[in-house]
Amino acid sequence: METLLAIFGAKWCCVFASTMGGLTNGLVHTWLGWVKEAKNLAIAAIVGWIAAEFFIGYSGIRLLPHLETQVFKRLDKIIGGTEEEKDKKGD
Repeated sequence: METLLAIFGAKWCCVFASTMGGLTNGLVHTWLGWVKEAKNLAIAAIVGWIAAEFFIGYSGIRLLPHLETQVFKRLDKIIGGTEEEKDKKGD
């Protein structure tokens, strides 16, 4: 799974995992025919894509500003902050 994440990214990895889940579901349950199984597999892939788009994309968008703030705070501690912050401390 780590290799898939490195090669294709998290979104495609989620789609692949969902599709494989749909395939496994089709293999362990009663055979319903090619059309029904293909439909179930397509639904699994679509659900995986929607979940990856919404949850990974939405979470990333919501978390990026918070993560950016945290990274800059830590960098300011390590590097010493901006010139304006240094002037405020010196006043």
